[in-house]
Amino acid sequence: MLTSELFSGDPLLEAIAQDQDRISRTRHRNDPAVGKVQIALLGWDPDCLPRFGADGDYGDETAGAVARFKTEVLGVPPAEVIDDVGPLTVLKLDEMRAAAERPPPAPGIVPEDWLLTDAEMGPFRSPAFTLDNRVLFFVDGEAYYSALADRLDALAAGDRVLFTGWRFSPEQMLRPAFAGSPGILDRLLKLRADGVVVRALLYGSAFSTLPVRRPRVPTLPSKDNFDFRTGLVDAGAEAILDARVSADFGSHHQKCAVVQGTAEGPSAFVGGIDVCLDRWDNAAHVDPPVRQREPDFLGRISLPGWHDVQCGVFGPAVGQVWQSLVQRWNDPTRPSRIDAAPAPIPQSEAPSPLPPSGTQAVQVLRTLTCKGVYSFLPGGEFTVLAAYRKALRRARHFIYVEDQYLWPSPVVDDLRDAAARGVQVVLVTARDFDAPGLKDVHKALRAESLQRIASLAPANVHCFHLEQAATSQQIYVHAKLMIVDDQYVAAGSANLNFRSHTTDSELHLGVFDTELTEGTVGGAPHQVGVSVRDLRTQIWGEHLNEDPALHEDALAGLARMPTGGGKRGHLVNFPVPAQAPAVDWRETLRELLRSVQHMENWQLLAPLVLGPGALPLTLVPEMDLGAVADVIPDPESFLRNLLNPHTVC
Repeated sequence: MLTSELFSGDPLLEAIAQDQDRISRTRHRNDPAVGKVQIALLGWDPDCLPRFGADGDYGDETAGAVARFKTEVLGVPPAEVIDDVGPLTVLKLDEMRAAAERPPPAPGIVPEDWLLTDAEMGPFRSPAFTLDNRVLFFVDGEAYYSALADRLDALAAGDRVLFTGWRFSPEQMLRPAFAGSPGILDRLLKLRADGVVVRALLYGSAFSTLPVRRPRVPTLPSKDNFDFRTGLVDAGAEAILDARVSADFGSHHQKCAVVQGTAEGPSAFVGGIDVCLDRWDNAAHVDPPVRQREPDFLGRISLPGWHDVQCGVFGPAVGQVWQSLVQRWNDPTRPSRIDAAPAPIPQSEAPSPLPPSGTQAVQVLRTLTCKGVYSFLPGGEFTVLAAYRKALRRARHFIYVEDQYLWPSPVVDDLRDAAARGVQVVLVTARDFDAPGLKDVHKALRAESLQRIASLAPANVHCFHLEQAATSQQIYVHAKLMIVDDQYVAAGSANLNFRSHTTDSELHLGVFDTELTEGTVGGAPHQVGVSVRDLRTQIWGEHLNEDPALHEDALAGLARMPTGGGKRGHLVNFPVPAQAPAVDWRETLRELLRSVQHMENWQLLAPLVLGPGALPLTLVPEMDLGAVADVIPDPESFLRNLLNPHTVC
């Protein structure tokens, strides 16, 4: 059977291919098949019919071209060549034509297609990315904590570990399912006693650096970080509270560990998971009894499930991760009122160059505010945002985002534009805010973003949140993850909001797998990065509680997801809101201020929330702090700036 579009279906050519007929100059001189043979001959040699071309007339010129084709391509001796076109000629011309009709292979995909180039990265990192890394993606806290524990257990005297985080809970275990498992502080204290160099760079919120007993509030890291820092310092380790943040309610949000062990070599862990209470969970999300939970300051326990992603990095990129943390550590500006600038970490401690260990190109990305917080980078760094925008603009098939907030940010318009050009945009976000009193604010900010993303092509935007499979209890989406076209992954600490893109310190990775394989998207051939597709299918299989192999084709997997507000596995569909929900901004602010009043020494804490000079009243013990909301002229702007500050350079 003939396969080329030119020959297939022609009755005479099909008969010839089956050796049941031949084109003869006398019987078929002007048959439509003659013109097709002429076109195929011209594809072989554009000069073989120089005078008349494909005129559909089997004359002397065409006979000469057929004879030359038989001699030069089929190897027929010149003395045996006859005018007729037989099966060997038709089949070979059909084969050559079919090959010419196939679209050319896609140009080779290289890391620079997705990752920031040296010119785009600028002075922040050189080289802009590293090759030959091995990246493991740990989905949910159990996998990450176990891998981290393995690495820490292998350390010996003289080895080093450097942590940075938004929050550390001293009692959080890395292996809570094992009886007698130590908390993270005790684990590090033992390493310190064994001669391991232990350093920790902790977010020092304004609360944690006050000279009072630190409040313990799940949405604030203050008491945990102070206790963790003090426990390490008292044991001779090096730990500092870093309060060098923007005045625009900024924080240090990076979540990373660099482990330098002689036995196993250096490694780095970068992502969205702090080593603190509530974060440990697994793919089942059934809230197992060993999961360490914590009530809020009113005694309520929420967040029965926690979904998150962390990356384990092995290879040259570890050195760039280490350098990004050491720059913060070595900045001579005093980090907080509690801690003086620590002794600098010498460059001689940098991770040794490693032999090639994997197939991933890795780019280290940061947000550092432009407000001159650090002397080493007074103008800030915004490579997380630049990397997201490059990848979103390159997307052609699908964009998959998991994000805690999905609030207004610079990338909202990029997501809108991608949907408008036919890209399927799949968004998984937290159903409710982790501070229950601000739930309505979260939904309003998220609705604004979703409406804009879906404004040009609503059918291409798909929104979900997560619940336990057997209940309506929320699984809190804390991941900060983007996968594009199964070729690029961005994962780290930065959320999709103004805060993470302009104000807080963030640490993120862009990953491109140079091990490409043939896959499909929507049934069409498509090259995919092996580890990138594996990550996506693992997550989609977890969310839908089914075999990840069902999702190898991303668009086929999307078709398996629930629609119309339905639920499948853990995944719950919700529509793009027709309008943002109404929020009583003043009442929300009242409740927030009353929450602050539940904390110890709230008279010292409240001015930090309200800002210098913003209090029109004298704070006295018996007052209702919530009443202060009545004299704040614009509570909506106040709360927006508090939760999602947009620092403008």
